[in-house]
Amino acid sequence: LPGEKVIMFLTNLLHVSDSSGWDYATSGAPPTDTSTMWCCCMTYYRVVLFYTGRRKMDDRPKEWNQLCWTQPPPQPFKLEMPLASVDRVEKSIYTTAQNTTLMGLVLYGKDNGRQLRFTTPSYADTLRVHESIQTYAFPGRRNLGYLFAFESKRDQVMNSLVIDPATGKKTITLEPTRKRFDAVTEFSRQFAHMQPCPWTIYTKVNINYQLCMSYPSILAGPSSLPEVSQETQRILRQSAAFRSEQRLPVLTWSNGKDGTSLWRAAQPKVGLQGNRSAADEQFLQQIQEAAFSANSLATKPPIPPKWVLQKLIGTTDLSAWMPDRTTRLKILDLRPRASAMANRTSGYGYENTSNYVGCTLQFCGIGNIHAVRDASNKIASLCNSQTTNDSSWATNVEDTKWLSHIRTILSASWEAAYWMHIHRLPVFLHCSHGWDRTSQVAVLAQLILDPYFRTMDGFVTLIEKDFLAFGHPFHTRCAHGEGRGGEGPNVGDDSQISPIFIQFIDAAYQLVNLFPSEFEITPLYLKELASHVYSCRFGTLLCDTERERELVAGIRQRTHSVWDHLERLEGTRNLDYNGGSSGGVLLMPLPLLLRNVNLWVDRHCQYGPKVTAV
Repeated sequence: LPGEKVIMFLTNLLHVSDSSGWDYATSGAPPTDTSTMWCCCMTYYRVVLFYTGRRKMDDRPKEWNQLCWTQPPPQPFKLEMPLASVDRVEKSIYTTAQNTTLMGLVLYGKDNGRQLRFTTPSYADTLRVHESIQTYAFPGRRNLGYLFAFESKRDQVMNSLVIDPATGKKTITLEPTRKRFDAVTEFSRQFAHMQPCPWTIYTKVNINYQLCMSYPSILAGPSSLPEVSQETQRILRQSAAFRSEQRLPVLTWSNGKDGTSLWRAAQPKVGLQGNRSAADEQFLQQIQEAAFSANSLATKPPIPPKWVLQKLIGTTDLSAWMPDRTTRLKILDLRPRASAMANRTSGYGYENTSNYVGCTLQFCGIGNIHAVRDASNKIASLCNSQTTNDSSWATNVEDTKWLSHIRTILSASWEAAYWMHIHRLPVFLHCSHGWDRTSQVAVLAQLILDPYFRTMDGFVTLIEKDFLAFGHPFHTRCAHGEGRGGEGPNVGDDSQISPIFIQFIDAAYQLVNLFPSEFEITPLYLKELASHVYSCRFGTLLCDTERERELVAGIRQRTHSVWDHLERLEGTRNLDYNGGSSGGVLLMPLPLLLRNVNLWVDRHCQYGPKVTAV
């Protein structure tokens, strides 16, 4: 790869194995034929274990159908793991069949609980490899420039530097990679066919991230609150002050026809005292009025008949699915009710609908980052176990709760889409901080509602908008450049690490797998994207906020884009896609969606010891 340089090379590895259950070199002694051996090569990007010869494998029995025969590893064979995806490295003892004790290393991956194990010819080599991995895999948050994403483009960056002779200041003149989400372009697309438009673009109120540091620089809100107005600026400031992390309510999507719209924020600072904010209440009131006015001017499609709704929702009791006459805004608090109530002891909580006239509140019960991390660890352990009881495989998978969490997220996303599409209500999403569960549900709901986001360009725009621009903390959740289970300044905070974005990709896979013809992207696209969440080969998914990427790290100038890589990769674009069979809203029956959530075998079991996929 560009910028990839070898920093260490070892020969004559005595033992090599991985999570797949294969033992590739188990003699415990150096090979007599020095032309065939296992070697270790470490670069700025990855650790590679490779075999220099061809290993003899038994041929498939003639009477066996080739579809049922487990194929041996391909030849010549190699194993590799990106340094940034190493979760921790440990010294281990390996005992050979001759009862010889050898010192080796185990690399534990952040991705799917994968492991690589190898034994070096000497203890000194073991120490050297261990030290090198600790240095290059875990540079720490303050030294992210040592990640391969920056190293791969370092020469180009250095060659583009221009020094101001007057001040001595160095400036990078390299052309930045294309920004896929341009707020003005995207919101203009959404608002293009609305006259008059109930929404407006705020280009100045957060231009320097002064209103909210974890939000994008350009926002959108009700047109009844123009940003040039001093009153609007006061309302925005006070509403932001009343929300966790200053994350005030803002627009993320409009259907471009009426008041149907999607809004997002963080939890309010209600506390045990039941605090209120007149500005926050007024802001949500303005959203309601703008949406109601737009709906009254538009031709509202009729609500489907009762039997259609019963089939769509999967129940005969529609009382909870029909808004009353006073409901003009649907608030979906994505947390379990108990969690939202518990947050009041910390000064936060949820909206009191007695104060927010015209709003109804519903809790969606999505688990927090700790529940997601626990389920992820369990599903990885199950898929990588050699002792799993295969007779109860389906039950074991369900017991991890991974699929249960996926269903809960998809259910909340479907419900948000339902209230918007069927009843033309503005929907307001939030969780605790508004950057984990809120991002997941917002993106999935838009995939259901807007066919543009089911194209390859639209999908990238959607992720850059609702995950990157709206401040999903990729670095904090993925511990980029940091390890776990050790001590020192370069060890990540275990309590904040959680595969939230991986979980979203899995949920998106369920939609793509269920309706492949409706998406321009393929499961391979999603699998490859998931593999680069931790690899740090590209800079796209680094840092926690747009501000950090644009103003601090210079990501688009100093690193390559994962989107460019995915677009070039064969098999990531659905060649049979022609805009989808209907091109409209993908609001499938809810039971159909939830009952077809299955384990993504190609991803979760790709490093496991047992054959799971055909």
